[in-house]
Amino acid sequence: MKLSWRRPRLLLSAVVAAGALSGLTVAAAPAYAAGQHITIIGGPGEVLVQGGGFLGNATVRIEALTPDLSKVLDTIYVKANWIGYLDDYTYLNDFRGYTGKVLVAADGAPGPTAWASTQVSAAQVIIAKNTIDNHGWCDGVVTVWGYNFQPHATVRIELLSGDLATVMDTIYATIDQYGFLLYQLPPDQTPYSLNLTYGYDGPVAVVVDEYYPFNQTTWAELYRAC
Repeated sequence: MKLSWRRPRLLLSAVVAAGALSGLTVAAAPAYAAGQHITIIGGPGEVLVQGGGFLGNATVRIEALTPDLSKVLDTIYVKANWIGYLDDYTYLNDFRGYTGKVLVAADGAPGPTAWASTQVSAAQVIIAKNTIDNHGWCDGVVTVWGYNFQPHATVRIELLSGDLATVMDTIYATIDQYGFLLYQLPPDQTPYSLNLTYGYDGPVAVVVDEYYPFNQTTWAELYRAC
């Protein structure tokens, strides 16, 4: 599950270059392309979309479809800016576990529909745990680990109160070469540890922000931690 936090803007050229270097699938319109065109990058559970050539302020429908066009995986509507570009980064990310090749269509005035293809990998997963024994004893620590992250990416891990109002602990980590979020690699596989505020007893959320190239936010909840 992802929080609907606004992602920071990045230069598209930097994102595309990084995707090419890290082995991501990049479908880019040629520099001389006229008319509607889109540039897309596929990643973990998500596709990043940019484009241009639309009428100023036009409403653009963007859809991700299976390669045989038999199923629409996700649909969003965005508004082009005054010169016809998709000014903000746009993400398709409601794939419900689908992985593999996708086709992306961007449909808006003046037409025709712009197409591109890419690959979507498995969505990120994080697992959080707090130890509470049968006698109600708590260790005051929430452990977290995860997988399907971008290899070598930098992530921020935050422990928040259940209402998301209070940040109790924050650490920064680097994803390993296989996409795992672990403090110590196999065979030991030690998770990261975050400390609860002393005396806290209640629901918590663990939020992992992956900064680059997708700036994804993944989170897990515990109904009680202490």
